[in-house]
Amino acid sequence: MTIRVFFLLALTLCACDSATNQSGDEKDATRALSSREIVQVVEYHPNGAVKLQGTSQGGKRIGKWESFYPTGYRWSEATYRNGYREGDAVTYYPNGMMRYQGAYYNDEPSGIWTFYDTTGTMVEKVDMDIIESDNIFKPDSTGLR
Repeated sequence: MTIRVFFLLALTLCACDSATNQSGDEKDATRALSSREIVQVVEYHPNGAVKLQGTSQGGKRIGKWESFYPTGYRWSEATYRNGYREGDAVTYYPNGMMRYQGAYYNDEPSGIWTFYDTTGTMVEKVDMDIIESDNIFKPDSTGLR
């Protein structure tokens, strides 16, 4: 019985070690290392650079997840709890400059989000809890209005 369980576990780990999609247009590979229900996920771009990495438990994302452009620059990072975005999130332009930052609550944008242009200059702040036209704050010569 234990030999069978060990064999099945080893077979599962080998099957999860490397997978390539069959579409042919992109060679994403996924490597997963299992420790009971917790799985470390890493996906790769066709050039071999890391595309996505994070941890899942029971098939749901948990903890910090990061995604990257094929150049290696960070695309985004967010925190997950039980499969839902929860907490701080940041997204970047392909040149590495921050695009926006904010927070999620129950997988919904929450609180003040700050948006930047490609040079890193802040262009607006939006209160995601109040979706109205007066919740957008744009910089002017005296600061935010």
